[in-house]
Amino acid sequence: MKNTVSMTQFTATVAGCIDIAAPVEAAAPFSLVKTLLREAGIPRAEKLLIYNPDAVGMWLWQKYTEWFAPVLRRTQLAVPVCTVLPSVTPVCFGTMYTGVEPARHGIQKYEKRVLAQESLFDCLAQSSLKTAVVAVQNSSMAILFGGRNVDYYILPYDGEVTDKAEALIRENDYDVIVVYNQEYDDAMHRTFPESEQALAALRRHIAAFDRLCAATEQSWSGFDRMVCWATDHGIHTNAEGHGTHGSDLEDDLNVMHFFGVQPKDANTGLNGERKES
Repeated sequence: MKNTVSMTQFTATVAGCIDIAAPVEAAAPFSLVKTLLREAGIPRAEKLLIYNPDAVGMWLWQKYTEWFAPVLRRTQLAVPVCTVLPSVTPVCFGTMYTGVEPARHGIQKYEKRVLAQESLFDCLAQSSLKTAVVAVQNSSMAILFGGRNVDYYILPYDGEVTDKAEALIRENDYDVIVVYNQEYDDAMHRTFPESEQALAALRRHIAAFDRLCAATEQSWSGFDRMVCWATDHGIHTNAEGHGTHGSDLEDDLNVMHFFGVQPKDANTGLNGERKES
């Protein structure tokens, strides 16, 4: 069965949590994350980390659930999401961050170009929130939303991306940091979704998310904050035995998004510095 929450709802959901306007044409948010904030006593998230690992399908979470323990430790809400067709990276990220279907944002096949459609990054640029995008060079996330008034850190591969993202969190200069990693997608295309190489890459994505969340808990302790794990699409094995995606199979369309919120530490000052006891 295909999940009922749509990838089109991600952008408005996140925008509402950080109290900025969503793109005008974006689909309506789903309410669960705002409820999570409210129950934590948080009016809005003052700091936001979005981690985008490529191609981590819902069935991987279902089969290797115990591996995701670090993700579960850092989050409180898991949302089954249905992505869009064709289920390929630029199409899906285009929808994730604009809130509209591919026919509207204009990328309806595997192509990487700057999108003119209003996106979450346009809304962030118009707000008072300082934003960084940290992504692998030549990736969809490095290209689709270029030209906005946000800061871009485009680096060779996942290791450098994660290192830079952690450094930016610890410098505490940004309100919103969006991080893209791609090794699992690369490895499963070279081999197959459950190859030794692919599963090792999946575990590195989980470890990277855990590491970045740990940094937010230390360096953003003076702020009400939210973290998200938001993948773009799933995967399946083709007739030749290799990993692929792009179809309307549930394995390609169904993904899990995870959200975590934490209120500010009462023992910190206005700028996030810990008060002396």
